[in-house]
Amino acid sequence: MFKTVKLTGSSGTSEPRVVVARNGIHYVVTNAGKPNDIGIGPETVYRSADGIHWTKTAGQPSDQTEATTDVDIVAMHTGRILTSELDYGGINFRTMYSDDGGKTWNESLGNTIADTDRQWYAVGPDDPQTHQPRVYLLFHNLLTGVAQHNMWVATSTDGGATFGAPVPVAIPGQQDHLDLQCADSGGPSNIMVDQRTGRVYVVFGTRSSPVGGCGGQPAEVNVVAANRVWVVSADAAQTAVPGGWTPHLAVNDTGPPAHIVGMQLAPGAVDTAGNVYVAYPESVHDYPNYDGAAIKVVHASPNALDKWSAPTVVAKPGGAGNVLPHIVAGAPGRIDVAWYHGVNVQGHKPDWYSTAAQSLDALSATPHWTRVRLSSVLGEHNQTASELMGACLQGQTATLNGFACGRSTDVNGVTIDKCGRLLVVWPAQIAGGATYVSTQVSGPRLLKTSCS
Repeated sequence: MFKTVKLTGSSGTSEPRVVVARNGIHYVVTNAGKPNDIGIGPETVYRSADGIHWTKTAGQPSDQTEATTDVDIVAMHTGRILTSELDYGGINFRTMYSDDGGKTWNESLGNTIADTDRQWYAVGPDDPQTHQPRVYLLFHNLLTGVAQHNMWVATSTDGGATFGAPVPVAIPGQQDHLDLQCADSGGPSNIMVDQRTGRVYVVFGTRSSPVGGCGGQPAEVNVVAANRVWVVSADAAQTAVPGGWTPHLAVNDTGPPAHIVGMQLAPGAVDTAGNVYVAYPESVHDYPNYDGAAIKVVHASPNALDKWSAPTVVAKPGGAGNVLPHIVAGAPGRIDVAWYHGVNVQGHKPDWYSTAAQSLDALSATPHWTRVRLSSVLGEHNQTASELMGACLQGQTATLNGFACGRSTDVNGVTIDKCGRLLVVWPAQIAGGATYVSTQVSGPRLLKTSCS
């Protein structure tokens, strides 16, 4: 069972993110307040002790020029929280951290790089030299990606106060690098860390064909109909070393027949035993038809990342379909997936609802799933899946999906609290728009703990 609440004063056009600190305080970063010239409010942080009652933090990140909807937030065992927004003032990341629960903020240095897009942060175990948390920043180069595209990781060894130079995760000659050259194959899906070993995983989708190339699809920028999902990994000591990352192909739907497996995201998660999971949509048809997609999950053990399981079906294909999956893992085999589920409406285009599913035996040969609609509030209204993904201008030599066409937001937030209960944060544009938080208040949890 979930309880859903609206964040007062928040925006419905954000891509909100959520984290729960070790002391149990919940944080959400979204957009709120007076919108700028492009209709987006400044990056704003909310906090809550229970996931139900929320207030803005006493201080707010102050390094913004012209905020975008790309935000992220992470928490460290030291009590530090780090938050970031992609700013149009140079198209770069504005990142700050707080050591007092959001009362005051300090600027993080070393990650304000031009032409960067869709940042993700992850926190690992303490660095053996500095004895402070290692923090990782993942992003991709946007417009320059048409000429030479890659996913980049910058490493911090001082709890996010400073970041080193970014390193490309894909190396020329490797298939993941070849795939990424399909005219900017979209942004990264996420980054995560095995807290036992410190090993870091980056997940992203690409387009390709069985013999390489781009499968006959037109050039795309920003929103790309991926048909492969890559997981690249590196030991903590190798994240800042060029060539230190190893690619693993987790999902390959190049066909024939080919299927879209990136409806903006195909993210991953790591459970407490180090098992790696990838959640992805799978279309019924090939590009440019995103409608009717299923949601699926595959997994691999940390010692066999080139041997992935057969997919388990979280949400069946058909109807309006399903888009925008996110995933979080707890104890071995215990995972939650959240996404938008489409519902056909007589005489209108589909409506879309924030939905979640849970498996407590995801490592078994036949996982079981329980599903729930998180709220009656519409996440998206009167649009097809293809329209949500910004698919337009088909048949032309350059498809600027997401630039030439409207589209949905492409990132929501998922996490679990210290008891293993799911939180999902998502935007809704109806009735003036707002950001909503759905918090699990009863039912099975992802962690086998006795906490209340």
